[in-house]
Amino acid sequence: MTQDKKKIWEEYHEVSWEDANIDNHLSLTALDRYLLQAAVNHAEHLGFGFSDTSKEDLSWVLFRINMQINRFPAWKEKYSVLTWPSRVRALTAFREFEIRDEKYDLLGTATSEWSVINLKTRRPRRMSSLSHLYDYLTEKVSLEKPFFKLDPQLEFEELFSVTVRYSDMDMNGHANAGKYFDWLSDAIYEIYGNNAVAFISFNYFQECLLGDTVSFQKSKGNTGYIRGVKDHENKTAFWAKVEMKDN
Repeated sequence: MTQDKKKIWEEYHEVSWEDANIDNHLSLTALDRYLLQAAVNHAEHLGFGFSDTSKEDLSWVLFRINMQINRFPAWKEKYSVLTWPSRVRALTAFREFEIRDEKYDLLGTATSEWSVINLKTRRPRRMSSLSHLYDYLTEKVSLEKPFFKLDPQLEFEELFSVTVRYSDMDMNGHANAGKYFDWLSDAIYEIYGNNAVAFISFNYFQECLLGDTVSFQKSKGNTGYIRGVKDHENKTAFWAKVEMKDN
């Protein structure tokens, strides 16, 4: 019953040695991982997580996410991640996030858009097929900033390439969503050095499968766009819009 379920989910963390970056703060990769883990755990709690959807050969897939970072917590600092489902469209559903410190000051916010795919056909499923999802929607939207569209006229230049390996894979048979943020962090460092990230809009387009080689590229003119192109198909697998904090 809905009254037995938490519409807003909260998880508590402390920045560990493994999760801290070279600047002694929570890494972008670790932040993304804890956001996605909270989403997974909450969906399981509400009864439409992978344990339930996999019975019908279905799975949630992250489509895109916007992240606004006010401050990354420091090593040994405690913080919490809150998440809740918000809006629903025909083929996608939105999930919101907040990151707060021990004083409950807002460290960051995020909004994400997800689809449900059939694991055999890789085709999306209509949200109306998950009728109980609608019982847990919350009107509050954490981040109103719109998702960016990639200008087809942008020109890009090479940064580096990666090959998707076994350790990058998840249970859906493609590269783990969090792995992209490892690669993105490397790209950001090559472009901007250790300057702090203020905002990221990340968009997933194509699955990256075992053995795929992906070329990372940055937009010319320092416009903040980064994309990954699958070499053998010459298709954009994902792209991001990055904004840095003022020095």
